[in-house]
Parts: sequence; C-alpha cells; structure tokens
Amino acid sequence: MNKLAQIQNDISGLETITPKKMQKISERMGEMERASNSLGRRNTQTTNQLMTLTMLTDSPYRRLRQILTQIEKKKEALTSHYFRHKKLKLEMKEWEEEDTELSRIKIEEAHTGMESGKKYIEGALKEIGIFQDAYEEIRKNNNISELWDEEDAEIDEIRHHIRQAFRQSHRDMILTGSISQGNAEYLEQFGIHLQTARNFIAKYIASVEKLINEEGKMPNIDHLYEFFDKCVEVFGDEYIKVMNHIGITELVRSEWLFKGNLNRNV
Repeated sequence: MNKLAQIQNDISGLETITPKKMQKISERMGEMERASNSLGRRNTQTTNQLMTLTMLTDSPYRRLRQILTQIEKKKEALTSHYFRHKKLKLEMKEWEEEDTELSRIKIEEAHTGMESGKKYIEGALKEIGIFQDAYEEIRKNNNISELWDEEDAEIDEIRHHIRQAFRQSHRDMILTGSISQGNAEYLEQFGIHLQTARNFIAKYIASVEKLINEEGKMPNIDHLYEFFDKCVEVFGDEYIKVMNHIGITELVRSEWLFKGNLNRNV
C-alpha cells in the first residue's frame, strides 16, 4: 500500500477528497514518482550551465571558481544529510527497543523520510557530476593547466573586469542612454575615463544600428564579444595609472598566493 492510500485509510473526515478521488490520486502517483526522478535536482542542466554559472563573466577562471563553489555547496549538503542519516539510524534502533505504538510510528516516519531523501541525494550527486563535466570542458577549451592556481586566476582578473565594466556600461547606454553611477565608478577604478568610455561605446552602438538599419544585417552575440575584446585591447593597461595614483607598484603579490602549479617557474 502506498503512502497516499494509507493516508486515506488512517485519516477520515476530509471535506473535498472522497475515497473515489483519493483512489484516483493514489493510482496516478506511480507515474508521478517515476517522472519526479527527472526532477531530482533543483535545476536543469541548461539552467546550471548557462545561468547558475553566471556565464556573463568572460573569465574562465571565474567560471571554474563558481563551479567549485557549487560543488562545495552540494558536498556540504550531502555531508549534512549523511550525518542526519546516521543519527536517525541510531534513533531507530532505540525506538525498536522501546517497541511502543509511538516508537513504531516514529520508525515508519523515519523510513519514509529516508526513502524520500534518496531522490534528492541522487539529484545532488547528478548535479556534482554535471558541474565536474562542465569544469573539465571549460578548463580544456580555454587551455588551462590541470594544475592552475590562485596566481593564474589573479592574472586574468584585469581582463575580466574591463570586459565586465564595458558590458554593463553598454547595457546601461542601450537601456537608458547613459552610464549609471555604479558603472561609471567601475570604469574609473580600472583607469578608464568616463567620457572616453561613453564615446567608445556610443560609436559601437552607432555602428551596430547602421548594420541593422542600413545594411539589413543582424549582428549576433559574437559581434558583441569581439567589441569587448577590443575594449581589453584598447584599455587593458589603463589600470596601471590608477596604481600609480594610489601609490602601489605591485597588483598581484605572489608571496601571499596559493601556488599549486608545480610546473610554474618561480
């Protein structure tokens, strides 16, 4: 007897759910339980890889770092569930020794919870597997060493921030016609003059509008990515002026970084 049928037998006086309706619900639960195995994880693979991983960042190291964070969260949840499972098994032994009506109900409840939990454990493990596959693909497709470390990630940060500052500023200008205060500050933090950036973006927007309106072309997302590449090419060293203004000479202080890349020359 499945749990819904048991509820029907044990609980009476339901206003809307008649025995006939309960039987109908119960009979259809087999398919629902089969289908729910497809939803044993919170997100689809598409959502995990294109949205959860914040793929709007252009730094492969940031993507790898976010994957590792997601895996760590799943591991922590699984570890927590594992210890709850162990404690529950010990409690069940104690309830078996008590052998009272209440203890038998507790045991039944615990068994039901443990069986239900298996679906979510499997879902978490599937998500870890998906993230591991994505990690390897991103690493290999970006020619990143298996032994990459914190220093490699730090070196890539300037490129990431310039692309991100221009991405957000471009979006501002498309949506509002001007760069927001937050993104204006973001640009300045990396040594980029606000009016220069605005002019640079405005020229790109005008060129795209011309392609669409006059030439009948539809630029794709690669066109935008190439623009961000150009931003890095033109403004990639401007942060050095900010360093000089602040009075610092070294941005990445290797002495304080974890270096797991044994092949690096030090």
